Amino acid sequence: MYNNMSKLYDNLGDYFIFDSKALSVEEFFGDLSTFRSLFLDAVKENNKRREMEEKMKRAKIAKEKAEREKLERQQKKKQLIDINKEGDETGVMDSLLEALQSGAAFRDRRKRTPKTNDNRQAALERSRSRHHGRMVPV
Repeated sequence: MYNNMSKLYDNLGDYFIFDSKALSVEEFFGDLSTFRSLFLDAVKENNKRREMEEKMKRAKIAKEKAEREKLERQQKKKQLIDINKEGDETGVMDSLLEALQSGAAFRDRRKRTPKTNDNRQAALERSRSRHHGRMVPV
């Protein structure tokens, strides 16, 4: 078995081009194991780097898309303002229909204040005081 192992190790030496007499079996397999672990680490590092590059590329594309959309919205607003400034009535119906379809006409940016009970009571008192205390037949 030892002779068979020695023969196989000599064949490995010929295949990997090293002197099997000068390099012991333990050193060869130790070097091979070190190479394997370093190679796997390099593959993992390359995959991480590639994933990071892809993430950065996707983020850059998303940012450019958002900027383009923002510019388009600003141009549309500017066009509406320009139409109003010129007093030109052409395209008004198209703009209104587009605003209705997109829902822009229904966006209200003002904050609404909720009605309080005090306001409601004051309104009720006013409605009762209109008759100046007289009873009105129903």
